[in-house]
Amino acid sequence: MSKPDSGHFSGTKGADNANSGSSPPLFDNGHVTYESIAAHREEFMGKSVEQIADLLSKNGYEFNQRGSKNKGSTAQIMEITNASKERNIKQVQVSPNGSSRHGGVPYVKISTSNEGKIKIIDAKKENYKTAGDEKAKLIFRRD
Repeated sequence: MSKPDSGHFSGTKGADNANSGSSPPLFDNGHVTYESIAAHREEFMGKSVEQIADLLSKNGYEFNQRGSKNKGSTAQIMEITNASKERNIKQVQVSPNGSSRHGGVPYVKISTSNEGKIKIIDAKKENYKTAGDEKAKLIFRRD
């Protein structure tokens, strides 16, 4: 019997059903929730700005993209131009290199009209630094 190249147990019943039925879809008719983002955090972690822009576009979002106004920041901002009752995301900030303020860990911050700000952090909780005034709901990498 040969071992799978990927190192995963693909093809097993557990792998096929790992998320079936128990987690909400990431987008529900254009809406996201803290719970749906937490369940699908890997859709944002380790993704390029272009990949996240493609995800938004496929789910009906239109936006203007620009660089951050903060000096020295490599963050890219996607300002949603068609937010509505059907789409609750107002802005997405992709910080692929993080910032010194947050310990240099990459993150994606999603601002919504009804859920507030949600930050998906591609690091363990102990590696993320905050000044204690964090206004976003935080989601950390699964390890």
